[in-house]
Parts: sequence; C-alpha cells; structure tokens
Amino acid sequence: MKKAYFLLVLILTLVMLCSCGGYVKSYSASILITSCQGDEASMEFKTFKGTYNFKLKRDGASEHTLDLDASLAEGEVNVYIGVDGEKELLRTVKGGEAYDETIVLDAKYDNEKTVYVIIESTGKCVDGDFEFEYN
Repeated sequence: MKKAYFLLVLILTLVMLCSCGGYVKSYSASILITSCQGDEASMEFKTFKGTYNFKLKRDGASEHTLDLDASLAEGEVNVYIGVDGEKELLRTVKGGEAYDETIVLDAKYDNEKTVYVIIESTGKCVDGDFEFEYN
C-alpha cells in the first residue's frame, strides 16, 4: 500500500512540475550569446532555429513601451510579447531587414511588471542580433 501512495505522489509531483511555466525554450543554434538582466535582454547568433524567451521585469514608473533593435541576414523570426501563457505578435523580422524602434504596448500591459519576449523562427535563421528594453 505504501508503494501505491508513493507512486501516486511521485506522478502528481511530476505532473505539477511539468505544467509550471508558461513558455518553453526549444531551439538549436550555433554561436548563441544571450543576456537578460532586469528590463533588458539581448540575443546574438550565427544560426538559430526554434523558440527562445526572455523574462523582462521593469522597475518604477511605466512608459508601456518595448524598445526593439533587431537585424537578421537570412530567414524569418517572429517576435512576440507574452503574459500569463498567452502571446501576441509584435513584429516579424525577415532576412535583410533591420529595426530600431520603440513599440507602444496595448493598454492590457499597463499594470504588468513582468512580460516575456519570445523569439520564434520559422525555419533556419542566419546572423541575427536582437536587443530589447521593457519600459
């Protein structure tokens, strides 16, 4: 009987651990350099395929904006903003394009101290450089 309870508790624990967290990182990359500190994050890579996310936290007064500085040589990357397990497309960066802009976020993000920025490729991408700042 003790073995049955132990097995039940073990299965329940595994289910709870696997269901936590809203966003999953799943990627293959070469020469990938990432950084994420507070309200700033960056990602630079030679090749990338998959999904990567950053957790950004802001302090103080909110401007409700996300600064985006992005460039990509080849491929296509979708940049999403996420809260509570849901994500919304902000920008699609295609090979040969570069962006340096401030994106004003929807009113639904006004009270959010923490957001996720999700980078998702639509295939293999080459020579990417992405920088974000949550204000």
